[in-house]
Amino acid sequence: MSENQVFITGVYRSGTTILTGLLRAHKEIDIGSPSVQYFRYIIKKNISPSLYKDIVISISERVDFRYSIKLDVNRIINDIEKSSKEKITHKLIYGVVMCALHNNSGRRWGEKTLLEWTNIPLFLEMYPSGKTIHIIRDPRDVLASYKHMTYETEEKYLDAIFNCLDSMQHAIEYSKNLSKENYYLVKFEDLVSDRMGQIKKICDYLDIEFNESDYSDENIKEGVGEGSIRLTLETHSSFPNSSQKSFKRWDKNLTKNELDLAEAILGDCMNCFGYDLSQNLNSNNFQWLLKIMQNNTLINDRIANYLKTGKGAEGFPSDPTDPKNWSSSTLSQGKELEKGAAYAYKKLLS
Repeated sequence: MSENQVFITGVYRSGTTILTGLLRAHKEIDIGSPSVQYFRYIIKKNISPSLYKDIVISISERVDFRYSIKLDVNRIINDIEKSSKEKITHKLIYGVVMCALHNNSGRRWGEKTLLEWTNIPLFLEMYPSGKTIHIIRDPRDVLASYKHMTYETEEKYLDAIFNCLDSMQHAIEYSKNLSKENYYLVKFEDLVSDRMGQIKKICDYLDIEFNESDYSDENIKEGVGEGSIRLTLETHSSFPNSSQKSFKRWDKNLTKNELDLAEAILGDCMNCFGYDLSQNLNSNNFQWLLKIMQNNTLINDRIANYLKTGKGAEGFPSDPTDPKNWSSSTLSQGKELEKGAAYAYKKLLS
């Protein structure tokens, strides 16, 4: 099994889907947006790899539930057992499942997974020759986009500020401490304004051949296998038909209060990455935020943690690993929550 796998991460609405769609067009890499989310659902829950059979069943049920992708559970379990020399590890389970997700093509695989930059070092521990790509975007545009697309209620969309902060803080740390052979940082704005130039650099980083014809719009898709669809502005709101429509969305889509809060918290990091501040900051006008904090536990906790530690947070407002939240997804409509995927995952955690 190859050891130079690809791991893409970033904040929601930061361009991970566009980046994944572009890389998916390359013939040497199997990568798609639906993913097994092994770090989120298995490793972060401290589930032992000795439970590999239950892990495989749970993953299989979930990707079927969410994406209608059928995995051959028996083959995956057999491949794990045949490949284990001494003991079964998370790396082995993860690798076999990812290969199965791509029909065991034998090609190099990659995974896009949101909000997992803190696990970049763990991924590289598992795959020392692996390649990680971390994407960032002007956090004001992330906030503006998330505000208008999220299913989260009330002011939980403000959590994007703290996720962007944590992502940028780790990007600064990783750029200093991780090898350029294993860690690549890309800005959404650069990817959109200079698609071919940036993709060529990423191909060089991944040690794969760059062929400009591979990256025409019709080749850029989202999904896995036959279920993939072409990425366009109509199918995915972050896929731009004009770079100008992707930049400075915050100017019209954020209130003055939201803009002030974002720049007050993110200003130093934004400066590090060349995002100019609006110069309209009024740091004394945060009475509106106090009212939100009184009524919103999540935002109150995020603010309190920031004031205490100066750090952001990595995570969705609502826990995606809680089966109770799965039914809110448009992808799961018409499916029974208490059977199949939810049951398998609850059993795994019990």
